[in-house]
Amino acid sequence: MNSSSSSGGLLARHFQHCYRQSLDDYRFFYDDITEIGNAATARHVFYFVPGINGTPGQMRFLLPSLTRVFGSQVYLKALHLPEFSARLPMWEKYSLAHVDRKIAQLRVDLHALLARFPRFAVLCSSNGFYDFMAAAEAFAPDEIESRIQLVWGACAPDHFQPSVWEDVFFPLNGFEHRGHRWWAYPNHNALAAFNPETSTSFHWRDGARPLFKADLESRFRCLGLQWCYTSPDQLGRAAQRAVAQIHRSWRAPAEALVAAHDGYWQGRPRSDIEFRIRRYLPKAHCEFRPDSHLWVVNPTNVTALFARLKPRLPSLHPTPVHAVPVPPPADSTPLPVPDLALSSAA
Repeated sequence: MNSSSSSGGLLARHFQHCYRQSLDDYRFFYDDITEIGNAATARHVFYFVPGINGTPGQMRFLLPSLTRVFGSQVYLKALHLPEFSARLPMWEKYSLAHVDRKIAQLRVDLHALLARFPRFAVLCSSNGFYDFMAAAEAFAPDEIESRIQLVWGACAPDHFQPSVWEDVFFPLNGFEHRGHRWWAYPNHNALAAFNPETSTSFHWRDGARPLFKADLESRFRCLGLQWCYTSPDQLGRAAQRAVAQIHRSWRAPAEALVAAHDGYWQGRPRSDIEFRIRRYLPKAHCEFRPDSHLWVVNPTNVTALFARLKPRLPSLHPTPVHAVPVPPPADSTPLPVPDLALSSAA
């Protein structure tokens, strides 16, 4: 246990031990991969901003949908700092100083991409949207709106609400870290009736296969269940640190993918959710889908979102009009085209 973390719950030390062990486990998309593709030859460029508890490697989950819509010559770069590594405990990441460094790095990345590419897309995941909007304050109004196509997937509220679950689980596994209370809540599909974000798997209808949360987000096993740590207080302060730096809305069209059964918006009418989104994105196309916060970003929904985006993101290197496809040799057999959407759920 970190020396600055005091023991609290009955099994706090045991839970932390299980969690720290899980940070070394392999996850399909939960790692620190920060770049995909060749920037020199890319026809389309994308910048990924992870949300809270997100990591750069999660952008790989989007790759099959991207290549299906935009082709294989894509370049993806993710916002990343060592302070937010997938191998660090959550309570070490979300200090206010770290949030400031993240926003500063985002500005550096945006400046570098704008200096190199005439246009690209920014893909914001969940609360990462507020980090992006805070970073955008460094640019003059309308300076980047014409060159960046903005996408916000799994739109998240701009603040965290206290949870009644804290009273249940803090006595079991909770502890204090630098003045903030942390505790772990269980994940099981049977609990989704109380909060849809506690599910552990999702039956992807079009893919006819399940997707598993532990492959996408940090989860650890303890007492026969999957668990996730949270601190509405510390995470809420981190989110507000970014929100407090936002003083204007995004004036260009944008895509917003919203979960109709989002556990973070529980109890809010759709009109209130859309009103909140339009405070920041007044020209957004809001697409509500009947899924939870994480599962709304499934290959079917994401592919449809990218198809809407494509007309506004023309190729950086259009195919020359004189180019003529070269036919394969007469005796060759065409190779089967892999189902990229299925491969994303491996």
